[in-house]
Amino acid sequence: MSSFFDKFENIDRRWIYLLSWIFVLFPLIFPLGLPVPINKESQAWFKAINDIPNGSVIVFSPMFGTSGMPELFPMTLATMHQLWSKNVKIIVVSFWAEGPLVFQQLLNQMNPTAAPYNKVYGVDWIDLGYIPGSEPAMRAFGEDMKKAVAKDYKENKNLSEFPIMQNINKASDVSLVISIETGTPGLTEWLRQWQEPFRTPIIVGCIGVSAPGMAPFLQSGQLGALLPGLTSSAEYELLLNRKGLAIAGVDAVSMSHILVVILVVLGNVGYFVNRGKKK
Repeated sequence: MSSFFDKFENIDRRWIYLLSWIFVLFPLIFPLGLPVPINKESQAWFKAINDIPNGSVIVFSPMFGTSGMPELFPMTLATMHQLWSKNVKIIVVSFWAEGPLVFQQLLNQMNPTAAPYNKVYGVDWIDLGYIPGSEPAMRAFGEDMKKAVAKDYKENKNLSEFPIMQNINKASDVSLVISIETGTPGLTEWLRQWQEPFRTPIIVGCIGVSAPGMAPFLQSGQLGALLPGLTSSAEYELLLNRKGLAIAGVDAVSMSHILVVILVVLGNVGYFVNRGKKK
């Protein structure tokens, strides 16, 4: 036993780096789904989408760029999975320039026209791309969608040509806004330009550091649900019974912590064993 700890005390640090690499990489490739407690935030998010009545109109807005993808892209995938699994009409629109690029990355990983979704573009969902103009554009879009956006982003056709847009003209026709965001424009602009004048319900997914600033709107009831950061996204994936990027990311963090604990325990045991041997 002491010979093992003698070797462990003098182990080449490169073996530690290799172990760290293995412990982190394996769950990223093969998500383990390690148990995590399901908090009320992820439960509220799941319920808010699950309770949407059939036939409702949803505005889904990816309001972030590549810098926010590590935290926000997993929840974006999971949210669209739940939405496309329901009988609702989805309008995808962004007031961030990189929003359409983010959503295209989603389409590269999820095909709404194939099973199990079997959704028809222009009937069940439509992509309106990026609308420049920040907060004033959000208000203009809420007042008259067809005037604010002449053509769709995917097929470059007039909105009036799509069945989904026949009876949808303004924010009051929308049942719920789902905004996944990192900054401005974001929640406060949605509240001023959609929730206050049109009474449109809003739920928001955000990076972890933004959650404290949004919590008061949740407590006041202006915000229906808040999904903050990667850990909450992993909890949401567990509620969906769908292992994805968030679970893989949280598993990798957990495995790295487990490795650190093992090394600390072995290091301390080895110290006392070797100290006793010297005495």
